[in-house]
Amino acid sequence: MTVLETHFALGVPGVEMELPRMRPVVVDENAAMETLRSGEYGDRVVVLIALQRYADAAEAITEARLLDPGNTRLRLLDTEVVRWTGDTDRAVRRLRRILEETAGSADEPEVLHQLGACFYSLGDVRAAVTRFREAWQGREQWHAAEVRQECSRRCYELASASLS
Repeated sequence: MTVLETHFALGVPGVEMELPRMRPVVVDENAAMETLRSGEYGDRVVVLIALQRYADAAEAITEARLLDPGNTRLRLLDTEVVRWTGDTDRAVRRLRRILEETAGSADEPEVLHQLGACFYSLGDVRAAVTRFREAWQGREQWHAAEVRQECSRRCYELASASLS
């Protein structure tokens, strides 16, 4: 794979990451609809974000967090909804708080990756490069799923290339 390829897997059936916008998009409607019907809550939220159904995504997060209030993935997806609805600065503030809480844990690279995406959206490419590199290294250190490591690597390469 090269950074020039426009899509790569996210680990959510029917959804891939689109570059350079770093946005989830539906690539297989049948698989995405099946995920909405029977997937775990986090995957359902990713599909809703990919469909740009942000209010539905926010509602699904709220329902899921009632069952699991400390779920870091759901908290991070909540910041993604905030980012995609246009309040990236607020998403960054939330992510910084979550980063403090997750420092030194396997969740820290996940937060760093989301911060990288926010900084990239804001046009702060240097900050994005740093966060994506740290997320990639952390995901490797914590033996995160290969798809997660690849996501950080690809985003790091994209952001780095735009500095040149």
